[in-house]
Order: sequence, then structure tokens, then C-alpha cells
Amino acid sequence: MLIERIRATQPMVLNYANTVTQQRVADSISMLGGSPLMTQALSEIEELVAASQAVVLNLGTWNAAGMELMLQLGKVANAQGIPVVLDPVGVGLPQRSQSVQQLLQAIQFTVIRGNAAEIAWFAQIKGQGKGIDAAQDIAVDGTMAQQASERTGAIILQSGPIDVIADCDHWVTQTRSNPMLAQNVGMGDVLSSLTGCFLAVTTDSFQAAVAAAQCMAVAGERASQRVEQHPGQLPAALLDELSWIDDAALDLA
Repeated sequence: MLIERIRATQPMVLNYANTVTQQRVADSISMLGGSPLMTQALSEIEELVAASQAVVLNLGTWNAAGMELMLQLGKVANAQGIPVVLDPVGVGLPQRSQSVQQLLQAIQFTVIRGNAAEIAWFAQIKGQGKGIDAAQDIAVDGTMAQQASERTGAIILQSGPIDVIADCDHWVTQTRSNPMLAQNVGMGDVLSSLTGCFLAVTTDSFQAAVAAAQCMAVAGERASQRVEQHPGQLPAALLDELSWIDDAALDLA
């Protein structure tokens, strides 16, 4: 009963956020029942991580000055046994790929959440991406996500028309497809931070990633049905659905 636990405990999810989408991320965490927290200050890392139950690092508006902050957030979280999510936006770009390599060397990530093009980078499979969008020539492949997991030691949540959740031993898919989510910037960021909410209330990190993918898919599907031909209204409808969704909507058998 993971959603019930989130609402009962209101876990703190600490974000190094994409500044384009941080309000959307904060609202989504709050609507699901968690407590969002953002930081941009090295001086407060120790106390904020100590107060948190999950940490999410998002490279959407990465800058060189933020590298030390992300490194310290991840290291402190690892030392305290707090799960860490990486959202490697645009990891295929040369400078960002160098930064992610540095993060991978210093931090053990619990979950890496990205689109197919981003996950292909971790699996060392060549493909093409444009901006934040997944490459069109990379098929949904559980083997690729599993290979990325083997190389990073993290659970992989590959999001897209079909979501793939993989670790070194097995993989599963989430098949609800919702084009309206792709039309709205920041939905991947929302999923990454919702993953932090679920990680905060269970020691089964694979189940947490599956639950996050299902939660986002179900809430997105319901929101799309409500707004019909008005995709610009989806974010507000999604927040409503996140506030209403319950464990019965998730298939975690």
C-alpha cells in the first residue's frame, strides 16, 4: 500500500531541480502526499539530506557551478542510506556526459529515470536524440535497460510510450501510452520525483520504480480523458488525479 504510506508519512523528497519545471515537480510531489524540498546551497546539504527520505538529481538546467552541489548531495545521501534518483536530461551531449560520468564514479544511484535515448547512453548503445526528446530510432527494449542497469548498478526506469523497468536480473513493462504527457514539458521530471516519493516508503526499490511508472501512467490517462482535446490543460488535471489516485489503481501483483 505504497500510496497510503506516502500520505501517512509525508516523506521529504529533496530535489536538485530543473529550474524550468521545479514548480510542477513540487506540486506533483505534494499532490501525491509527499513533501517537496529544493536546494541550491552547499551549506545546507548535510541538514537537508538528514531530514529527507529521498534525493532526486535532475540535469535539466545543469551548470558547472551545480556539479559540486550534486556530488555532495549524492555522497551524503549514500552515506546516510537514503535513495538517490538521477534524471540525466540530455546526457548524450558531450559536456553533460562528462558530468554524468563524474556523478556515476562518486555516487551509487538507486534509480536512473530517462527516455530511451538517455538510457541507451548508459547501455553504451549509439543512437540519436534531439534536445530532451527520445531518439526515434531506438526501439523499446528491455535488454537495453537491463544492460544499462548492469553498467550502473541502478534500477532503470526507461519512460516513453511503453515504460521499461529493469535491474540486472529481470525487467517488466508498463504499457499505458499517453501522447498528451509527451506534449507537456516536464512530465519526465515529475515521474523522476514521484519515483523519489515511492522509494521513500519501501526498501523494495524495484517495486517503487514500477509503482511510480504505473502511478504516472494511470493519473496521466485519467487526466487526458478529462481534458480530451485540450492538451495544455493536462498539467492541472494531472495534479488533480495525483491527489485522487489510490493503491487500488496500481497493479503491483
